[in-house]
Amino acid sequence: MLGLFAAFGLAAATGLNAYLPLLIVGLLARYTHLVVLRAPWSALTHPLVLVFVGVLLAIEFTVDKIPAVDTVNDVIQTFFRPAAGAILFAASGNVISNLSPVLAMICGLFIAGGVHTAKSRGAPAVTASTLGAANPSSASQRTPSPE
Repeated sequence: MLGLFAAFGLAAATGLNAYLPLLIVGLLARYTHLVVLRAPWSALTHPLVLVFVGVLLAIEFTVDKIPAVDTVNDVIQTFFRPAAGAILFAASGNVISNLSPVLAMICGLFIAGGVHTAKSRGAPAVTASTLGAANPSSASQRTPSPE
């Protein structure tokens, strides 16, 4: 049962940030025995894949702090976050052995896609209502209030 919760949690986390959960699972599978990935998901443990995912994480983390650019990033991530959720949910297949890999990918796709949709729809409203104060890098770009 714990493995099922982990699969749902990983898929949901990718709806917020596609690359952090992928990097964590890849690093844990490569350097510990806490996570075991079977083929084809074991490709996440390859050093080049880990570096590539780390670079994508740094890019996403940076652009997510810039008003307006974060909205563009959310549009771009509409394709990647659900796919990452599908990968991580299906990679948990060794825990959920009775679940079809295709069904696992579909579950992950919908979970991550739902979380991503909620985040991307709410982010512009938060940025607008706080005049960008909710974005850490926006302090110098904030327009003064008319008083």
